[in-house]
Amino acid sequence: MEQHPMKVGDIACGRSGDKADTLDLTVVAVGQDEYARLAEFLTVDRVQAELNRVMPGTVQRYALPGLLALKFVIQNALPGGVYASLHAGLHWQKAAIYLLLDMDMET
Repeated sequence: MEQHPMKVGDIACGRSGDKADTLDLTVVAVGQDEYARLAEFLTVDRVQAELNRVMPGTVQRYALPGLLALKFVIQNALPGGVYASLHAGLHWQKAAIYLLLDMDMET
């Protein structure tokens, strides 16, 4: 039987938002054990490497254990803001959270 790697999205949901050139991504675990796994897996370096494939900017991580959430803020992710960028319309932030939720995790 073929095993598929676990995805971040198998144990979490996400939301995204932006203001000017700052991207805000939040990943919320479905439970305490899942939060601990996400906190260990979604390091700044790992998230930075994943997002660098599609956008510039330095990742900052904020742990919100009371909410079972990790918040990632990326300054300068969209140089010039939404109206000056060549990124695709208003869906770019949704694509960014999808990248995080689609990351393979070690099982």
